[in-house]
Amino acid sequence: MRRKGERPLPVYLDTWSDTHPVARAIATGSWWFDAWVAQKTTPYDALSRLTGIPRPRLDTIARKDRVSLAELDALARAWSISAADLRASVPPELVVP
Repeated sequence: MRRKGERPLPVYLDTWSDTHPVARAIATGSWWFDAWVAQKTTPYDALSRLTGIPRPRLDTIARKDRVSLAELDALARAWSISAADLRASVPPELVVP
């Protein structure tokens, strides 16, 4: 919680690359959603509150369901990564326009 008069810290976007910890986790067999949740240490309840995506829908995404561009955008904002970088980590056949 911010104190009176205190300036907020700048939030820098995470950048996707082959050496990113999530990329390494995905390469070793983790599911993209589980890898991001583990990297950003975001509980599902907090993620639901930050993104506006209902908790049951997050559960279905975690069970390898397809994901929409709007959901990817909301997740990217919650995890401080660009939507394009997050989309690069998702298998293309699972992205629904």
